[in-house]
Amino acid sequence: MNPVVASSLISMGSNLLNRVITSSPNLSSPSSTSFSKELMQVSTAEKSLSRDELKKEFITSPAVKSFIDKNSGDTLYLEERADGSMKILSSNGQSLILSHGSVAYATAKKFFELCIQDQVHLSTNRVNTVELKV
Repeated sequence: MNPVVASSLISMGSNLLNRVITSSPNLSSPSSTSFSKELMQVSTAEKSLSRDELKKEFITSPAVKSFIDKNSGDTLYLEERADGSMKILSSNGQSLILSHGSVAYATAKKFFELCIQDQVHLSTNRVNTVELKV
């Protein structure tokens, strides 16, 4: 091997190794806020609406209101599907699927989670299902 090429390769490898070893990443210093304070802020931000307010907002959304009007007199159930979407099921067999990204989905998801967490409005006939009383 040519001695000039060999020394150039060694020099390049040495320079590269020195850059990797001596470079220090710029890490931001941790904030002085304690974990419990951050947790409080997040939990209060998420529960800004009460369960009744969420239900009212959910029921008055156009798609849901139309479905409820078509199925008046029937028992309605709200459940979460395996793919994460929400489904309103009527006792007559009709259903409405609320897909991700819609406002009705976001409100339904929050309402559903609050009901499951607080153990209220749960259906006695269907597991992990919230009974909508309108």
